[in-house]
Amino acid sequence: MPFSTHPPYRRMAEIDYLLAQRRYPNARKLAERFEVDVRTIYRDIDYMRDQMHAPIEFDRRRNGYYYTEEGFVLPVQRLTEGELVAIFLAERLLTQYSGTPYYAHLKSAFQKISDWLPEKVSVSLSLAAASFSFNRGPTRETQAEVFQTLSRAIDQRRTLSMTYFTQSRNRLTQRLIDPYHFLNHEGDWYLVAYCHRRKAVRDFAISRIRALEDTDRFFSVPGDFDLQGYLRAGFGIEKGGKMAAVAIWFDPYQARWIREKQWDESEQREEQADSSLILRMRVPVTGELKRWILSYGSHAAVLEPEWLREEMREEAGKILENYS
Repeated sequence: MPFSTHPPYRRMAEIDYLLAQRRYPNARKLAERFEVDVRTIYRDIDYMRDQMHAPIEFDRRRNGYYYTEEGFVLPVQRLTEGELVAIFLAERLLTQYSGTPYYAHLKSAFQKISDWLPEKVSVSLSLAAASFSFNRGPTRETQAEVFQTLSRAIDQRRTLSMTYFTQSRNRLTQRLIDPYHFLNHEGDWYLVAYCHRRKAVRDFAISRIRALEDTDRFFSVPGDFDLQGYLRAGFGIEKGGKMAAVAIWFDPYQARWIREKQWDESEQREEQADSSLILRMRVPVTGELKRWILSYGSHAAVLEPEWLREEMREEAGKILENYS
């Protein structure tokens, strides 16, 4: 890349390197090096002094600029190689913010960090980050305008009028909500909000919000509301099921993978002599929990409670009918 097409941040990063190395460059030599006008270099030096507090002075005897503080470098140059790789990896996770008002700002921030790095370093780190991939699976589309309205309402503690598509009932509903918190679950965005219609805190899939309108009402989050406790109150994203002490048996084959993760804070494991495993949890019984158990097919079975075991038996029968 010709120096004349370098972003100003990368040009200043090169100037920073030369000053830190005590090369004593002057404006004319820098202008020739970067193929820009001398006045551009003067603006760069002024920016580094005024905005970045760089201790730059001109040495008349050596006819060049230098740092008056020994060992000074611009802040971004102090990042370790590991920290820089982590930043480039984080950029690859940006897709989960697609559709939010933060996506463009995050993308711009990462680009500015990249612009500050010498080109060889930037390319090397990009190649290192390219060694990693993140598969989020299929996700729902979200609208930036919806995020912007919700984000503003969360900051202002403003009640909103919301038109929401309820998937289970296949219809639109109108309700007043007090928006509390954004939640990303497996790549999909949800809003934690108090629903005036249900008189309870609920999770709403942001992709199903069809319209939002400001109201002249404001709210306060109740002092006894425990956000983290609320988020832990379900198995996955679904909430509201009947709490139960659930025992699930996994055969020796599947148990190897079940042991690799903690599935719930309440879980207890009982190892069996044949290497199978019984997983015990106190969780709300929701459709999401049932689907999770069914996803293991013949490798898992509900032992307790009996009523859940019967429900799973009925569901398994319906599955069998689909293949008859």
